[in-house]
This record gives sequence, structure tokens and C-alpha cells, in this order.
Amino acid sequence: MDWFRCVLASAIFSLSFMSFRSESQLKSLDAEDLPQLPEVVRLTNDEEFEHRPVWHPDGKRILFARHEDGGNSIHLYLMDAKPGATPKRITKRKDPEYDAVVSPDGRQMLFTAVAVSGTQGNLDLALMPLDGTSDPKIVAGDVEGKLSHQDWAAWHPDGKRYAFNSTQEGNQEIYLANIEAGEPPERLTQSPGQDVHPSISPDGRFILFATDRWSGLELARLDLKDKSVTRLTESPGYDDYPAIAPDGKRWVFVSNRSGNPDLWLGSADRPPSRLTDTAEPELFPSFANDGKSIVFVSGRNGQSDIYVLTLP
Repeated sequence: MDWFRCVLASAIFSLSFMSFRSESQLKSLDAEDLPQLPEVVRLTNDEEFEHRPVWHPDGKRILFARHEDGGNSIHLYLMDAKPGATPKRITKRKDPEYDAVVSPDGRQMLFTAVAVSGTQGNLDLALMPLDGTSDPKIVAGDVEGKLSHQDWAAWHPDGKRYAFNSTQEGNQEIYLANIEAGEPPERLTQSPGQDVHPSISPDGRFILFATDRWSGLELARLDLKDKSVTRLTESPGYDDYPAIAPDGKRWVFVSNRSGNPDLWLGSADRPPSRLTDTAEPELFPSFANDGKSIVFVSGRNGQSDIYVLTLP
């Protein structure tokens, strides 16, 4: 499984090096800090690496992936959003699985399923009931027998469609597909670079995503009606992992614009506000339906655990 550890390590830890700028350049960006940083509560403390936690629509549980066995395995768990709660394993798969998201009705999940053959691995998207009553079904995989990677699913609010990033036509682009297979996925972006990590607005009208089309890594808005792309950030560092709030007017994202990957709150009518300030990376933020609670992974306290931040 060395190949898999390398892929994940590259995806996660390269964040500290992407679009590197000097400290003076990073701190020169026009931005606002909240008068007081929000309260943060630690949920896990298991000496394992947690990956992309997301809220269940009920606001009481969190779905996430956990690296285990020294990074040789990664599996999906569901846990109550309480400190010290015991996570429950969802699937019975032996191969790696991660980047899961819960359907709007709370009954199903989409996740990245790694199919391993020898030393080769492939990333597909799988669908299965959240209660584990049936086996996963691949909904997005290789196209015409060509090896490709499908990853980072995001549910459309209608519960019938989902966005994701894929290399099926070469470089990473954003696609929109139906849960019920039939028509090929619709390609939404056209860039010679990388377009990744989509988040769909609650009204289903637009998608936020990260892109390197302007060099570095910035956030962009894609209108689902006319497919126009609007640049949202212009950071001297990198901006990534956007997650749209339930009101559709704000978004949380990760940025190293102040020197270290922290959480920031963005909106259309004011500069971004800094939500965290730690010496270790903060990653994978996700809004709860209450619009105030944000779950994320942090390396604070010496290990990567799940935390919940409550906005004032």
C-alpha cells in the first residue's frame, strides 16, 4: 500500500508548500480577523489521522475517514458529535475508502473507493446506504477502460445529482452526474490546470471550487446555468477546500495567506475573516445545517484530530 500512502501524503502535506511566498507577502493580504476567535471543541483523541469529516444532516453525527495501522488502511466511521464518542465502522471493505459525504435526506453516502490490483490503485466513487444494509455500488469509475481518478463528491441539494473532480479526460476537472446512471457525467470546467474540491450551494445554483488556473491555488465560483467562472480570491498563498454555508452567502475555506494553513470565513460583501490561528495545519472544514458549527481536522495538540468550531 506504499502507493496509497504516497498519494494521500502528497495531497495533504503538499498544502504547506503550494504557492509559497515570503512571510511579509503572506501577511500583506487585505483581510479581517474576527474580534475574538471562535470556541473550538476537540472530538477525537485516538492518535490516528482523521480525514474529511462532514456533518450528517441531523446535526448530531459526523461521518469521517480514519487512517489506521500506521497509514496502511483508511476506513469510514460515523460518530456522535460529542467529545470522546465511540466511532462506528460503516463498511466491511478491506481496500481504502475516504472523502465520504451524506445525502441531503441522511440515508445514503457517496465516497471514494480505492480498488487495488497488485501495486496499482484506482479511485472510483461508490454509493451505499449509510446504515450499511447493502454493499457499495460504483457510480463513477473508469471511462472506456482508461484508468482515471474520481474523487471529492459533493451532493446536489436535490439528492439526485452530485459534483466531483475527475481525471477521466486528462487533468482534474469538475463534473456533474446523476446518481441513477444513464447519461455520461457533464463536464463543467475547462482548464489546462487543476479544478478540484467542489462544493454545491444550498439552492443548487452554483459551485465553489479550488483552481490553479490563475497560478497558485484560488477559489472560484461556477454558475451552473451558464457555466461562467468567477474568481473569488486572490491570495499570495493558496486557498482550498471551500465549504458553503447553509445560507449560501458565506463559505469556509483553508488558506495559508497568513503563513500557516488556517480556516477562514469568506463572503461576497466583505474581506475574509480568520477563524483559527495555530502553528499546525487546519484542514477539511464542513458546515452543519445550523450555519454556526464547523467541523474540521487540526494538527494542534500534536496529532490530527476532529474539532468543532462554533461561530459567534
